[in-house]
Amino acid sequence: MKRILIFLSFVIAIIFLGNWSIKSPETLPEKDNAWHSFKRKTFNTLLSLKRDFYSNNHVPLCKNKIDIIILATEEDLPTVHNAIDAAKGLVMHPINKIYLVCADSKKMRDIALEKGAEFVDENEVSPTNQKELSQKLKQEFIKLNIDAFTQSDYYLIIHANTILLQTQIFLRNDKAVLFSTEDYAIERKHMVDSFLKLGKYHNLSFHGPIMFFDKVKLKGLKNHLEKLHNRPWHEALNTADIFEQNFSAFEIYANFVLTFFPEKTMITCDKNSKIPAEHAEGVEWQRGFLSRDSKSLTFQR
Repeated sequence: MKRILIFLSFVIAIIFLGNWSIKSPETLPEKDNAWHSFKRKTFNTLLSLKRDFYSNNHVPLCKNKIDIIILATEEDLPTVHNAIDAAKGLVMHPINKIYLVCADSKKMRDIALEKGAEFVDENEVSPTNQKELSQKLKQEFIKLNIDAFTQSDYYLIIHANTILLQTQIFLRNDKAVLFSTEDYAIERKHMVDSFLKLGKYHNLSFHGPIMFFDKVKLKGLKNHLEKLHNRPWHEALNTADIFEQNFSAFEIYANFVLTFFPEKTMITCDKNSKIPAEHAEGVEWQRGFLSRDSKSLTFQR
């Protein structure tokens, strides 16, 4: 009995220390070593086991109005209808407006009209006119420029290949939600450090298909970039050595917010399931089966 109690005490102590450590910024290592990986996986496991009382429950509608942005390409045609419908039904905030942001496309314009969304040509809202930017990088820059045309103080970005499965609230007791994801890459952390020069980092990944933005915090991020690099924020990010695979607008925003607004932020598990895009036709079955445990479903290409 005594050995069991000692073992349990040790496990609890490890969990407590790991939980405290992962929430505290630390020096960025050159490589993701075994200790960093262990702490991150332990924390994510604990998060996934923790019940989220603001998701998949009969929660009252949050008073804070938001805009929703569905970020799409024509490859998302099989899922974009469901992405918009799920956002309408499961986001527990008053929705001011839904925007469908995509390269100009008659099919996408027709979907936006059908679903009561406003179509936005991504080329008209891109903060940079660099034609050499790939489609992926262009969308990453657009994510940080949504405040240029939306009306609400908050906005939620959802990739069009991702469908919400559970009711969700993204602003809880004045704390904005950040989703911890399993898609971790130390190279993205080095990318963040090269732009923000924070010196510390949070040993978690925030690179995923969903992100909730607060315009006040986003403005703070842009001001930080402009003062640090002495140029417009989009020019500071659009450097000659920019690497598509490592660039993540969500990662940049989340690390800035956790550093400068930790008391206004909470971390929760994204509980995102992923299946191949060719299974998109069976989306109704997939939704019913996965909604018990997953908050969202992404059809990967």
